[in-house]
This record gives sequence, structure tokens and C-alpha cells, in this order.
Amino acid sequence: MKNAAMFLAISLCLVASTTAGALPDVVECGGVYKGHLQGVATDGKSIYWSFTHIVVRTDLSGKVLASAEAPQHQGDLCVKGDVVYVAVNRGKFNQENAAVSEVMSYDASTLRHLKTWKLDMPHGAGGMTYVGDRFYVIGGLPATHERNYVYEYDEEFNLVKRHELATGFTLMGIQTAAFEDGRFYFGIYGCTGNPSGVITSPKSLDSFERWLDSGDVGMVKLDGDYFTGSTFGAKKGPGGWRGRLVRAKNFPSRKYVAPTAVGKGRLVVFFEGRDKAGWKDCGYELTANGYAPLCSDTAKEPHVKVASAEKMVELPAVGIGGTRRYSAPDIVRALRRAAVLDEVLALHVPGTPETVREDVVLETTLDAVLAEARRLGIKIEGL
Repeated sequence: MKNAAMFLAISLCLVASTTAGALPDVVECGGVYKGHLQGVATDGKSIYWSFTHIVVRTDLSGKVLASAEAPQHQGDLCVKGDVVYVAVNRGKFNQENAAVSEVMSYDASTLRHLKTWKLDMPHGAGGMTYVGDRFYVIGGLPATHERNYVYEYDEEFNLVKRHELATGFTLMGIQTAAFEDGRFYFGIYGCTGNPSGVITSPKSLDSFERWLDSGDVGMVKLDGDYFTGSTFGAKKGPGGWRGRLVRAKNFPSRKYVAPTAVGKGRLVVFFEGRDKAGWKDCGYELTANGYAPLCSDTAKEPHVKVASAEKMVELPAVGIGGTRRYSAPDIVRALRRAAVLDEVLALHVPGTPETVREDVVLETTLDAVLAEARRLGIKIEGL
């Protein structure tokens, strides 16, 4: 699901609230850990924390009551009855068929390991919750996917159904999962142009809404309110990671609103230099504030000079290939920006039309991009 040195996740597994007003607004987990916080859950009496390599049980004030070393990568977790369940991946996240996905269970009091189940989740198991006698497990997502997946299992983790949510690409998929107040909460990471937050969905998982409130690092429900989690302390080295929960009222409240299209734009396709270096993805994501580039540094957003009419013009450029291969969804996001803002987009394709036809990956990607351009009504030039 993520590079463990860079990212964190926290559970969205929710349970019954305690008596209102009993807890402070901030609850810190005792201890310092070598892995960052991956998940938090509660049964209303204890809080369970997952720090990548270790599972910790505390009381509601954060005092440590039990702990258990665990194999990396322990992720988001939930507690059901007297058992704690943790989503685990021992392989690679966010790649096709590179994960080794599991669920590990622990005694809720002692944190003694009870059982391990193998899961068929090719992108990596990273979080989980339950509704009745069904578990719902979520995880990583390759950059080429435009849908998130929710895996429904029975109590022995036999797959019942894989649900699909047409959310569009979200960075590293879904980080956390929960069910409370009759709906699912799915926590997602953000990146430039693709805001973090929470995706909510009814029990049927047949629709969804996206919210901009803090929620990518999860929450639990205690004391009549939601508490969102975070990691703090050292970011590097063998120790220094700590975790906490902070009270968050009226959650979620800020809905993600997508603007409507106002233009059609143009796409200029050109072929040049099969091994041309320096190209980078400058795809775009639709946000509540309009389309924004996915580049980490917008000041270095790539542009290219393209002949247009009687002069050379510089246009925002997306490259297929170069130093790495870019996916159709990456470029489709840039196309959608061009359509909404009535812009011109330059698409660099390495090699010639003949060599592209010999490369299945390039040809498939180009075909998908051109199909989306036609669907959006964008004028295509250069072919």
C-alpha cells in the first residue's frame, strides 16, 4: 500500500461510544516505536494501535496494557468481540500480483497471536472493518487503475464478493475502512491535485460520496465524538514514532464538489526520440478548486514547443515513455483538464507510429488516450 518510511494509515474501525465528556480531546499512545502508526481501533474500553511492526493495547488514556511484536507490514485493524484483526501484506503494495496479503488475529486482552488467513488481494491488504458476520478488507492500487476495490469475506475469510467503486485513481488506493452510522468510511491519501479525505458509501456499496475533511489517517468513535489519528515524533531512525487521537466533531462536513466542464480543448500528438529523457507525468486531477497538476513541483511542470499555425508555442506536455512508462489514467486526467479549461495539451510519444505499433504497452496507452479525447469532444491534431 505504501512505502513504510513515508506514509501512515490509521483504522476507521468504529464501535460504540463511551459516556460523553469522559475523555480529553487528545489521547496519546504510550511508548515510542520503530514503525509509524498504521491503524487504531477500539472496543470502547481499550484502544488498539498498530505501528507496522508491533500491535499495542492501551486504556482510554493511552497507558500501555499489552503489546506484541508482529511481522511487517501490519496495517489498519479492527476489534470484534474478544479478537483483534489486522490486515497484513508481506509483499509489495500498489503493483499487479506482487502482494502477499493476509489477516492476522490476536487475543484482544493479551495480544497473543491466534490465527493467520491468506487472502487473494493482488495489490496488498492494508485495512479492514466488519459489518455483522462479514469482514471488508481494502488495500493498495496500481497507478493504472481508476476504481477502488472492497473485498467482502465471511468469518473464515472466504471471498464473498469484490466490490468496485468508480472513485477514479486515489493515491495508493484506500488506506482505512470502517462502518458506522449505517455507512462505510474509507480513508484515502492525497497528493498534489488529488486531495486526501474520506469516501463514504452505503452498506450496499453501490454509490459513494467524497469528503475533504481530515480522514486519510482514520478515526475511531469514542465519548460521543469522532477522534482522528496521526503519527508524530521522529520520521527517521530505529525509533521515535508515536501515535495519538484528536477529537473531531461534525465529521465529515466538507463535501468534495467537482466543477462542470466549460470548454473542449485540443490535443496535439507528436512523435520524437524513443529514448528521450526528462519527461515526467503532469497528469491532472479534478479537485474542489478545479483541475490541479499531479506534479510534485508545479514550477517544474514540463512544457514542450510545438508548431501551431505560423509559430511555435509552449504547451503543457505529457510523455508516454521516456524515463518510465506513464499510464493511460495519468494522461486522461490531463485531457480532462484541457476539456474543462479549454486548453491545449501536447502528448509526446517516443519513436515513430511504426515503432509504437510494435510496442503493445505504448499502442494500448495511446489508443485509450485517443478514445477519451474523442469522448470529451477534444480536437486531435498531429495524427
